Amino acid sequence: NNNNNNNNNNNNNDGGDLSGIASRFLAPRIDDIGLPLADALTAQIVAPSFQVFAIAVTQSPIPSWLRPGTQTLFATRGSLLAPTLIHGAGLACCWTLGALAARAFEADAFNVSGGRGYSEVIARTLKAGAFATGLLILATQIDLTNEFGGYVQLGYSDVTDARIAQALDEVLRDILFEASTLFGWRMYRASLTANADKQ
Repeated sequence: NNNNNNNNNNNNNDGGDLSGIASRFLAPRIDDIGLPLADALTAQIVAPSFQVFAIAVTQSPIPSWLRPGTQTLFATRGSLLAPTLIHGAGLACCWTLGALAARAFEADAFNVSGGRGYSEVIARTLKAGAFATGLLILATQIDLTNEFGGYVQLGYSDVTDARIAQALDEVLRDILFEASTLFGWRMYRASLTANADKQ
């Protein structure tokens, strides 16, 4: 009986039931109080800035969220700052919710000291990214629905097909830059705890 009770308690702590899942968002465990802010700044500022830099270097098409009322990149000094921050804020919200869902602010998600290794760090980072990706795709679908006044899909018209293709390209680029930047940041954050063992 005691073993069964312990197993039930472990399941509840892991967030297997509805209340446990809700508690990840409503009463999360945050072992590093500065990590949510660092994550948010990385997702909002660093990753989108890398994307803007890559667009400028490769002369890629300008995404819809980056157009400050002009078709010329860097037409006015600072004209890209506001749209980048606004778009980045949405991406940061997606990541933060994903991190909460994956319990990525708990010590096990960034602490590799004591020979724990990086497996749990990588697993929780990937889980958070998967959740955030789902939210980004959902938000994009809602945005397209609002834009066209209803549900749209490929084959409706040339206009909708072009817009959906553009939205898909933008989502994939967001995922690429956010995933690579946040994964790199998370691995660096975990490495700091490994270095602490050596001191």
